[in-house]
Amino acid sequence: MRNDRRVVSRRSRFRSVDALIAMNGVSTFGSGLIYPYTAVYLAGHAQIEISGVGTFYGVSAGANLAATAVLALGWLRPPTLLLGIVGTASLTTGYLGVSIAGSLPTLALAATFVGGGQGCLLAAMVPVLNSLISVSDRRDVFARRYRAMNIGLGLGAVVAGLAAGLLSREVIPWLFVFNAVSYIPLAVLFAVIHQRAPVVAQLPPRSSGSTAGAAGGLSTVWSGAALVVVFQLGAYLFGHSQFEATAPLVASNLMSTGLASVSVLLLANTAVVVLGQKWITRWLAPRSEVFGLRVTMLLWTAGYLVVALASLGSASVCLAGLVVFAVIFALGECAYSCSYHPWLIASVAEHDVTRASALSSGMMGVGTAAGPSIGVALILTGSAVVVWLVLAACCALMLVTVVERSSTRRSANQPAVMKSGERSD
Repeated sequence: MRNDRRVVSRRSRFRSVDALIAMNGVSTFGSGLIYPYTAVYLAGHAQIEISGVGTFYGVSAGANLAATAVLALGWLRPPTLLLGIVGTASLTTGYLGVSIAGSLPTLALAATFVGGGQGCLLAAMVPVLNSLISVSDRRDVFARRYRAMNIGLGLGAVVAGLAAGLLSREVIPWLFVFNAVSYIPLAVLFAVIHQRAPVVAQLPPRSSGSTAGAAGGLSTVWSGAALVVVFQLGAYLFGHSQFEATAPLVASNLMSTGLASVSVLLLANTAVVVLGQKWITRWLAPRSEVFGLRVTMLLWTAGYLVVALASLGSASVCLAGLVVFAVIFALGECAYSCSYHPWLIASVAEHDVTRASALSSGMMGVGTAAGPSIGVALILTGSAVVVWLVLAACCALMLVTVVERSSTRRSANQPAVMKSGERSD
């Protein structure tokens, strides 16, 4: 009977993982609805205007980093599932606030909820997923999550484009409402999992001497995850944010391919991630996470070099080069998605996964905020070749942060993660 109960528990956990991935995709669909229109909506609002764009992104980034710092330092140690519920509820509140904000102060308040919610949700999702799977399932699960998120984001952007094009700009505030609602199923799912499995990943109790204990704990986490966190910062500074922000600007302004090339770029990238993720994950399965991240940086470097060479040609050659770049970059994203979080988890003790995840999400926020500024500075040179070559060099330099010893730290110093069947039910 005990073995039967254990099998049921395993099956229940995998159903929970599948549901989490699906609901994460739903919430990302909501993000896709507002992704192309946030700045346009705020800048066109009569009471907010262009200053509201900087207010929203600045305040939300600050709130994100504040939540990250509180969690990483151990000042608050909530159960991880509760952290997920708080994060999703905060995001729902924040985006509803954005839809009705009529002044800069009310927009700043809404942005505070958005940024804080993002920090909590990103810090919670990784340890919750990790607590429901075995070590051997990590790559597949995180790859599937990334694929679901890309599908959701792409579909959301398409629906938003059709809605705004076929209806009018008056529909945009409702897109923020729908985005807010898209987080509710994820919040409900966190609550259901919490009721069924209350022992899911949680930070350990704080020791006496709060400040000293928190600082000591952070130094322990940092000693294991330092290179992993630095890699995450570089991946967003020179990779993800550059593809999302710099590449469209260079394509339309410096390579004379027109605005249509931006849609082609994003479509090619999303299609390759959706279709190629499973193949890349299977190819990397027998290899280490470090190998997968080296592949990511080598592919991104190669993609930047290809588009740099293409930018010397005619408009048609430039467009072809951009498509090839989007394909190569997407393959690198596939390698990243199934390798990064398993590397992060393996670099620290299991009870430190939430804090390491918070550090990682903080670096992602910094990279996302600062990366476009790097791109704009490079664009001011007026040369597409310079932009692409500098980014290629930066990605090549990132290879020095991906070292094997970080991924093997657990085996020498820390206990291994228990498989799902070994947990108490």
